[in-house]
Amino acid sequence: MTDSRWSILIILIVLAAGLSLAQTSQESQAPAAEKHAGMHHNGESVDQHLQMLSDRLNLTDDQKAKLKPILQDQMQQMKAVHEDSSLSREQKRDKLKSIHESFGDQIKAVLTPEQQTKFKQMRQEQMEKHKAMNEGKMEHQ
Repeated sequence: MTDSRWSILIILIVLAAGLSLAQTSQESQAPAAEKHAGMHHNGESVDQHLQMLSDRLNLTDDQKAKLKPILQDQMQQMKAVHEDSSLSREQKRDKLKSIHESFGDQIKAVLTPEQQTKFKQMRQEQMEKHKAMNEGKMEHQ
């Protein structure tokens, strides 16, 4: 697979994680327009992502406290890239990929070896889902 396809896949994984978190955590609590606005870059999205990680990885309170600022920083950087109209689509994709990789390493540094294994598996599953989704979209175009 080419580097550009991997980059797109990684970006989609990050976005899908936010989308799935927002949908499962806030489905019955917010109107559709508010849900869409909150899925990408606001504090709720960070809290939802943290809750999902906590549920799946059995995070301790100390780990949650360490991960929250990391996730907040990640969301802020991703939002800045999305809003930067001077960047081409490819430049945005490359920057988002870099952010995703950097923060993945920071997140793993807070986790135990067992949690790191589970986190890696979660990311792999998301990549596979997005790959299947992208292949399905390409067939319809």
